[in-house]
Amino acid sequence: MNDIKVVIEKLSVQGINLDIEQMTFLEEFIQFDSMYKPKRFFFSNQSIGNIYLWGPVGRGKTMLLQAIQDCYFSNSSQFHFIEFMQLVHNKLADFSGTSDPLIKVVKHLSNYHRIIFIDEFQIEDIADAMIIGTLIEALSNSGMRLFISSNSHPNNLYKDGLQRAKFLKTIDFINENFFIHNLSGFEDYRLREIANFDSSAEDKNSDKSVKGFLLKTFNKDITNQTKLKLNSRKFNCLGCSDKVLWISFNDFFSSPCASKDFIEIVKMFEWVFINNFHTCSDDHIDKIRRFIGFIDIAYQEKQKLKLFCDLDLINNLYSGDQLENLWVRTESRLHQMATTKYLQNLEKNQTK
Repeated sequence: MNDIKVVIEKLSVQGINLDIEQMTFLEEFIQFDSMYKPKRFFFSNQSIGNIYLWGPVGRGKTMLLQAIQDCYFSNSSQFHFIEFMQLVHNKLADFSGTSDPLIKVVKHLSNYHRIIFIDEFQIEDIADAMIIGTLIEALSNSGMRLFISSNSHPNNLYKDGLQRAKFLKTIDFINENFFIHNLSGFEDYRLREIANFDSSAEDKNSDKSVKGFLLKTFNKDITNQTKLKLNSRKFNCLGCSDKVLWISFNDFFSSPCASKDFIEIVKMFEWVFINNFHTCSDDHIDKIRRFIGFIDIAYQEKQKLKLFCDLDLINNLYSGDQLENLWVRTESRLHQMATTKYLQNLEKNQTK
């Protein structure tokens, strides 16, 4: 049986102390894993080896499954759900024109992976629903173990989706063939880590430092995507994923972005991170006007926002005269949005 202390010590070194709910999951996982019997040829005594860990955003699902992988399963592979589906679609294209291309994808994955961790599992369209249903069942039957994290219970996957009845078989399979655990609780550790991160020092708000912080916080490199499409136009960004946007103050607000683009941003992203600030005079009035417009919309729509800069710089970000009245309000909002209390109140309101 694997020793739970290995995971606890690993996380403790990183400054992470587990709460009761997280400890309960680890204890149940250790017990569950001790009973696992791999599938063997000619035998059908395979026990359940799959995990489906679900719960609210920021509860540590990714952190726990990643720690389990690192400590116990060196032969495992991790994918964000979007990344995993891109891999599957690419392989389907490779096997296009052959018989049973999806089964060939399963064989390919089985040859290269024994355990696959799929992070942020969420079905949003009928095509993925049909593909993932066949994949999960075929991969499990091949002897591969699947570790899945999601914000939703299996019964709520693809809820109200088009032709959802066709996906119910997959939901039944997950319920019957996965160890399902709800990581309950109300504290969002990711939000707390972001809110408490002191980005005032110059070395903490450089591109390199911000990239490292986001990689650690979200467990993925968002800098692979540096083009942002808003209202049929493309803008440069420092990185983005399905929930996170990282932009440069100097670059993004120098571009011809407008209110309709800011509205689109707050609809698309849970978090927005901004660095590369510099002081502005009336010579930069278009840039500062756009920034004021963005903050107005972000504040109104209760956007989660993190500025990587010294708060003293915020006090002196705009030194001009033409937008002085507007800037007084914006400066006040920026200081409010930078507080831990503001972010925690957002989280409480969103979970009611």
